[in-house]
Amino acid sequence: MPRFHFDIHENGCFTPDEDGREFVDGDDARKEAVLTGASIARDAFTTGSAHRIVVDVREEGVPFLKVSITLEVEEA
Repeated sequence: MPRFHFDIHENGCFTPDEDGREFVDGDDARKEAVLTGASIARDAFTTGSAHRIVVDVREEGVPFLKVSITLEVEEA
């Protein structure tokens, strides 16, 4: 099974995924990337610690996909 790494970018801070996880295919890795990004974004956005979260996914060290979640708040 291929190994996918989920590197996190949060407000200019980079957290590399050194270990990665094995998934049967890219669809499962994509789902995990979305869930990971959404979970981090929920916490960061509600505390105000970040306004943009990016999950860069690598498959066996090669870029596979990127999930980017941005918060915009417009007050009247």
